[in-house]
Amino acid sequence: MTDINVRPAHIADCPALGRVLVSATNDTFRGLVPEQSLEWTPEQSAKNWERNFNEEGVLKEGENIFVAEIEADVVGFALLDETRPTDTATPPIDDKYTHELVVLQVAPEWQRQSIGRLLVARVAAEAQAQGATHLLVRVLKENPNWVFYERLSAVRLASQPHDWDGFKSELIIYGWNNIDQLINNRG
Repeated sequence: MTDINVRPAHIADCPALGRVLVSATNDTFRGLVPEQSLEWTPEQSAKNWERNFNEEGVLKEGENIFVAEIEADVVGFALLDETRPTDTATPPIDDKYTHELVVLQVAPEWQRQSIGRLLVARVAAEAQAQGATHLLVRVLKENPNWVFYERLSAVRLASQPHDWDGFKSELIIYGWNNIDQLINNRG
């Protein structure tokens, strides 16, 4: 097995974040969502990621982006944040879900090699360090990777409507009631 290093992101990682996000999203959703939802470039995505860093190139206070790298090449990343409002969720989400895995992406050529598990474990450890005991993730209904979260013992909690550039869909909300199980499940 190749050594995988998981660490906080740096501003120099933004081009890689853009590359991984666009390639993984296109690989996952091409043919499942309208092409208009996939019309963006790695450069546009990189520019968006730069907003998470301060003038010194360090993550801004409260930003939690972790990258997985192999031989200094970023092959995946995850973003942790406080849970976004779920006013439209059916049923409503319990207040105990204070933190959310907002983004998890692994480059297509590196999928199914435990990188996603390592990133989820790192996110869970950070959420726990911030006082969380529960974690949730939202997955677009069309995303076939929902199976990944169920294999990590996530439980379906709710759903909510979602609009992706005019494409009307649904987000399935999964949760973990005990993030200890994620921290100890590294591959």
